[in-house]
Amino acid sequence: MCGIFGITDNSDASKLAYVGLFTLQHRGQESAGIVSDSGGILLHHVGMGLVNEVFNNDVLEILKGRSAIGHIRYSTTGSSHIKNAQPLLLNSCLGAVAVAHNGNLTNADQLKDSLQKNGAIFQSSSDSEVILHLAARYRGRRLEDTLAKNLPKLAGAYAFLFMTPGKIIGARDPYGYRPLVLGKKGRSFILSSETCAIEVAGGKTIREIEPGEMVILEGGKARFKRFAPVKQFTRCIFEQVYFARPDSEVAGRTVQTARYEIGALLAKELKHIKADIVSGVPDSGTVYALGFSEESWIPYQTAFMRNHYTGRSFIQPDQCLREFTAQLKLAPIRDVIKGKTIILIDDSLVRGTTSRKIVASLKRAGAKKIIMAIASPPIISPCYFGIDTPNREELIANKLSIDKIRRFIGADELHYLSLESLVSACGGHKDRNFCVSCFTGKYF
Repeated sequence: MCGIFGITDNSDASKLAYVGLFTLQHRGQESAGIVSDSGGILLHHVGMGLVNEVFNNDVLEILKGRSAIGHIRYSTTGSSHIKNAQPLLLNSCLGAVAVAHNGNLTNADQLKDSLQKNGAIFQSSSDSEVILHLAARYRGRRLEDTLAKNLPKLAGAYAFLFMTPGKIIGARDPYGYRPLVLGKKGRSFILSSETCAIEVAGGKTIREIEPGEMVILEGGKARFKRFAPVKQFTRCIFEQVYFARPDSEVAGRTVQTARYEIGALLAKELKHIKADIVSGVPDSGTVYALGFSEESWIPYQTAFMRNHYTGRSFIQPDQCLREFTAQLKLAPIRDVIKGKTIILIDDSLVRGTTSRKIVASLKRAGAKKIIMAIASPPIISPCYFGIDTPNREELIANKLSIDKIRRFIGADELHYLSLESLVSACGGHKDRNFCVSCFTGKYF
């Protein structure tokens, strides 16, 4: 679930790209990079770490030019290594081409094997490099024609930004799994994974890029080109559940609104439960808990002090780091917890180790009873489209019954939201479908 951001025709392009990436930092913490177009020369800087660790004023001054694309990485394919940091920049028979990719290509290994047999030399282990080698071999008259020939060969999920001198192209897969939004700031066009980054950069959202569509930003204009028919619009529902910022808009409503309604629907499904307080696991669980509280009339209380200097535990690349981050970031507030029956709401339960530590910390702080409520259904199947749950054995709901999960995490009760309620709250209907494969095991 990486973050991508691009901007055209602006004297502060690299600085605004920095602002955009900083706003999207919640989508990835492993590496960050920017490529700028300085009078036809593509300038490149990437590094491991957070955006503010990779870039400073001196670096941004070097990245001159009126257009830029940027990327923050959360790895699913390819190791956490500087060689896989994006945007990737290659010099080929097409000239200099940079690419930033959010998603996961499920046929990357087959394509890579075929390309290598024909002499291609890969610089990274990332699946994103495949499209650049395809484009170098199967060319059209213009970059957009080349991409229109090659993007349909890719399977899986993708939102791409491509840059060549004088041009930025955005493209979204035919299912629309991964998000890509077009915005405008004065004469400048902006492409971003989320609307919040467009707004923080001072722009206004125009619309989503449609599934199977590309947008060509060149010469101060935006042109749209369809490279594949829409398969079935199945955007990833985890955007609303966890990944997107609350102030971003998805499917015509803010993520904040969707999460609040999810919390209210969870309360309706659990209307028989009695408790002293309801609280959320910060940060994404907080809004669910507020919606639950209003619907149930159970008072909301903040049960944890959140350390905002730690990252998001789920998107850490290593299980040990996930657990360590989870311990660092939440400290229970004893006076709120002691002697209370608590409904504790979290967005999802993937591996169970973080929930186990959280429940144990509440019990140590004197909680009388912990009722764990999950604002999504059990995750029983891996995501192959850009979320790092590739191994079924890592998914606790794939191995254990709900009661056994409850015992593992140490809660007195465990409840999940129904899939119907989740889809409804996220705005799903016949032309706004969601990918829910992780909950059902059924893939498109």
